[in-house]
Amino acid sequence: MEVVWTRHARQRFFERSLKYGINYGEVEQNVIKQKVKEKQKKRAIKTVFKIMEYYFTVIKKETKKYINVVSIWESNEGEVSLWKKKK
Repeated sequence: MEVVWTRHARQRFFERSLKYGINYGEVEQNVIKQKVKEKQKKRAIKTVFKIMEYYFTVIKKETKKYINVVSIWESNEGEVSLWKKKK
């Protein structure tokens, strides 16, 4: 499955990559695995994951061939607790 990024998501990712030292490979691997996911409105899926000691949340839309990453941000306390419950 191919992971594609919206322009907004790429910009947000670059900000976080500079701040936290993460890379596309790590994020895409977690987006594909989606260990913790929550359905959103309009067929979107929220995925929460951890890289090093940092928690991130991604909003994505999926088809059979693609995962379209819409946005990425640092997880808030509620999203972190969701990750800890489901892990």
